Amino acid sequence: MYRLDAQDRIVHVNRAWLSFAAENETALTPEAVLDRPLWDFIADKETRQVYRMILTRVRSSGKEVYIPFRCDSPGIRRFMEMEIARLPEGAVEFRCRLIRAEKRLPIALLDPAADRSDELLQICGWCKRINLDGGWVEAEEAVKRLDLFGAERLPGLTHGICPDCHATAMREIERTRGEGDSPAEA
Repeated sequence: MYRLDAQDRIVHVNRAWLSFAAENETALTPEAVLDRPLWDFIADKETRQVYRMILTRVRSSGKEVYIPFRCDSPGIRRFMEMEIARLPEGAVEFRCRLIRAEKRLPIALLDPAADRSDELLQICGWCKRINLDGGWVEAEEAVKRLDLFGAERLPGLTHGICPDCHATAMREIERTRGEGDSPAEA
C-alpha cells in the first residue's frame, strides 16, 4: 500500500510494500520514493494520462477504482488487483493485493540485472505482455519469436500500456461515473 497527497507526491509506503520491493531486489527504498511525484515513476505519456484520469475520477466521485495488473518476476507470474481510494484532503491510497501466483521457468528478459543492448522492447506496465509489431504477447512468446534464448545481451524494456489494459482502465473509470458527470470528465 502507498499513498499520494493532493499534489500526487508519494507520502507513505507500508511494510508490505517495503518487503515486496526488497524481496524483488528493486532500488525502490523509502528514500528513493517518498516526497517524490508519482509521475517520476511513470515514463510513458499514455500511461500517465490513464493514471491522471483515474486519480481525477477517484477524487471527484469518491468511488474506488479497481484495476487488475501483473507484477511478474523472472520466475513468477503474479496476478494482482489495485484498489485506488480517496482519502481526506485530496489524498489517494493505492492498495494492492495478490490474487494468485504461478511459478514458471525463469525468463531472463524480465531480470532487471540482465545485460541489455540499446534495442528496446515495449512491455505493458499492467499485464506484462510484450509489444511485437503491434501484437501483445507473453514474455515467453516474445523470447521465442525474437530468438533470445542464447542472446548475449537482451533488449531493454520500456513501459507502456497495451490496448486491452487501456480499455479495462477506461471501463473502470466509466463505471464510477456519477450523475451529472460528462463523458469528457472520464
